[in-house]
Amino acid sequence: MKTKHIIIYGLLSFLIASGLGLYVYMQSRFQEQPDTTVQKYINTLQTKNYDEMYNLMTPESLQQSGMTKEQFVQKYQAIFDGMNVSSIEVNAGLPAPVADNKQQYTLNYSAQMNTFLGNIDKKYQMKLVQQDSDHGKTWRIEWQPALILPEMTQGDKVKVQILHPERGEIVDKDGYPLATKGTIYEWGIVPGKLGADDASKAASLTAISEYYNVPEEQIQKALKQSWVKDDYFVPIATTTDPTIPTELNGVSMQTKEVRNYPLGTAAAHLIGYVRQATAEDLEKDTEGYYSAQDWIGKAGLEQSMEKQLRGTKGGRIEIVDKTGKSKSIIAEHKAVDGEKITLTISSSVQRELYTTMSGNQDAGSAVMMNPTNGKLLALVSTPAYDPNKMVTGLSQAEWDAYSNDPNLPFTNRFTNRYAPGSVFKAITAAAGLTEKVTTPDKVHTIQGLQWRKDNSWGGYYVARVKDVLHVNMNDALIYSDNIYFAQEALEMGKAKFIEGIQKFGFGSNFGLDALYLKPSQYANKDHSTLDSEVLLADTAYGQGEMLMSPIHLAASFTPFITEGKLISPILFEDQAQNKKTPANTNIITADVANTVKSALLQVVENSGGTAHALADLPYQVAAKTGTAELKLAKGESGQENGFVITFDPNASFVLAAVVEKVNGRGGSHYVVNKLHPFLQQYK
Repeated sequence: MKTKHIIIYGLLSFLIASGLGLYVYMQSRFQEQPDTTVQKYINTLQTKNYDEMYNLMTPESLQQSGMTKEQFVQKYQAIFDGMNVSSIEVNAGLPAPVADNKQQYTLNYSAQMNTFLGNIDKKYQMKLVQQDSDHGKTWRIEWQPALILPEMTQGDKVKVQILHPERGEIVDKDGYPLATKGTIYEWGIVPGKLGADDASKAASLTAISEYYNVPEEQIQKALKQSWVKDDYFVPIATTTDPTIPTELNGVSMQTKEVRNYPLGTAAAHLIGYVRQATAEDLEKDTEGYYSAQDWIGKAGLEQSMEKQLRGTKGGRIEIVDKTGKSKSIIAEHKAVDGEKITLTISSSVQRELYTTMSGNQDAGSAVMMNPTNGKLLALVSTPAYDPNKMVTGLSQAEWDAYSNDPNLPFTNRFTNRYAPGSVFKAITAAAGLTEKVTTPDKVHTIQGLQWRKDNSWGGYYVARVKDVLHVNMNDALIYSDNIYFAQEALEMGKAKFIEGIQKFGFGSNFGLDALYLKPSQYANKDHSTLDSEVLLADTAYGQGEMLMSPIHLAASFTPFITEGKLISPILFEDQAQNKKTPANTNIITADVANTVKSALLQVVENSGGTAHALADLPYQVAAKTGTAELKLAKGESGQENGFVITFDPNASFVLAAVVEKVNGRGGSHYVVNKLHPFLQQYK
């Protein structure tokens, strides 16, 4: 019996020992390792999860720092957001025990932070301590300021300074500013000076509202902002008059630096404007460049050349002690100012041509260029908006006026594409002469004002304005005969016709990406072979599916001035910025060019010419006019757009203009008469 007890006690001792051993083994197997905590720390750092990071620190080190959890999170957020840290890459090995102390480990690691000043590479050291927790042993990190930046010690702060570049100017060919730095007056209210009691304050606000024509609700809303104090200046609106009537209590005036556009509406669509970055802008900003206080180009060259104009931000990231004294500079870059962009535009021509085109509140466009070197002298679109008000802010009434204007003042018409109408006949004539189908003395006998090839055209007819029985090429250009050129195109055939006109710049935007210029087309993509005879005939006199911009129209007439060379339009004086501009190319012979030019001179000089009103100018010009009708269906009346292209045969300028909705106003003759005063004084 005694032996049996001994055996049982021995077995029990063995089982207890085995159980304890298994427990210790299991505990050691599932006990958290130092590298687990390290990985958690790296994850919280990269994901900016500062709440979870706080829980990884030893309570003793956090207590010594004097920070609550909220203060800890705020400190990290303020520093990393201030540095605009977009990503952090950590390179870490394995923690190593401290002098064979298995309860303390150290880890040396490096981190690369992508900031607004570029990448910052730092080397760190972390100390890990094993501590008891509810689930057994765990590893925590001893927090110290050097975990933020290695150079930091207790009481230090990180000071971040952003250095903003000067936005580059846009100037004309003579250096006259088109977009530059300006100053405006901004009026506001100092709340503490409105009055001694509620009644006097209310009276002051009413008087201010009435004088500046700003709704009282708008003023009240500004004064209720959380940051406002009695002695603070609260900006309300801008004004051109810095004087403050003595009876307006509480009003104060300050100057404010803003982007200024000296030509105002005259160059609005060309230059564009800037606005402060919106939430949408910040969302689209994949490079992380902008903040809510930054200005960004929103239209025209200000938008398309934003990167060149804005420059590059600089800044400084430094560590300062508790007194504000600089201890070390972490990163520093000087701001790089934006480029100064010089255009080929002449401010005086731009202003005068805009004044001419905007008369009678017409919607239209005019483009003037030098036909020998391609320099664009003016790019006008009417109606226009005031870019200066787009910067300083539109009133609701001003915004409503723009929004409700049926002529769409925000539409850029010098890059818009139109059916060019009869101005295109000069190009058809050049194609026919080149293919030796057309000759100046070749006569077509045409009866009446309508013509169709045969019954296969059904009820479709080509119409003309002047009933002339015998018509040659010169007559057809002088009187603008649609039927003549329709017949010439059919005789050429689609292949020769396309070959003859395509070389005049179709399919090219001339490298004018900065203007968002789309290439012109002679037909829609599906009809580019002009298989339909009706479409071929219509295309010959600038209708059908043809679309050309005023810029292209001006360029397409340069071969008639340069003895056959197509001159590409350019916008920048710096040739490096014109690098995408196609080379100037001879596309027709000098004989063909001079033959067409002679006929275009007769369009002005001949008493029956459609541009004869320009014959009394103090210098000689050639011209071609055209009226294009836009119809939704055959037999309906549509909007008529009037065109004029005129040039100095001595090669000083070519001018293309279009006015929309000339129905009942004389068609293209209205445009001729509109341009006459400008041309009268141009030279």
